[in-house]
Amino acid sequence: MARSYADDPILLEMFRYWDRKRGGRAMPARRDLDPTEIPKLLPHLRITEIIEGGRRFRYRLVGTAIVEAFGSDFTGKYVDELYSPERAAAIESNYRRVCAEKRPIFRRSRYITLKGYDIIANRLLAPLSENGREVDIVIAALTFEFGSALERRIDPGAAADPAADHLEIL
Repeated sequence: MARSYADDPILLEMFRYWDRKRGGRAMPARRDLDPTEIPKLLPHLRITEIIEGGRRFRYRLVGTAIVEAFGSDFTGKYVDELYSPERAAAIESNYRRVCAEKRPIFRRSRYITLKGYDIIANRLLAPLSENGREVDIVIAALTFEFGSALERRIDPGAAADPAADHLEIL
């Protein structure tokens, strides 16, 4: 059970890769990342484009482990198209935090997936910037702790369980 990004080998590897690629800069650019250098991370990666200075957020890439866990491939979709207004606002607040801080954050939240699984999602969200000043992409690595399948369908747009919620700015 990951209580910090450093407790999770995938998230720790993602942080180390992001840190190595940024060098002496505040954050790396998208062009600095090379998927062939991180094949183990690829199924766990999600790349989100920051649209109109943070007014909207579009998923550009959703790894296979994420698709499997959530039960849907939302590549190309906007956050506000997928979720209830309350849930979208919570998700967007994570992206806005990364944009404001210009540093990675670790987020831990509990969800009920479209498949009806009770999971805890552990994610490291890290900023990318083409100009070195403004965040234009957030790259994230996600891992999951699975509970049992639920007998009845629960609204996947419902709020996360506060007992499993944790935020850490790195």
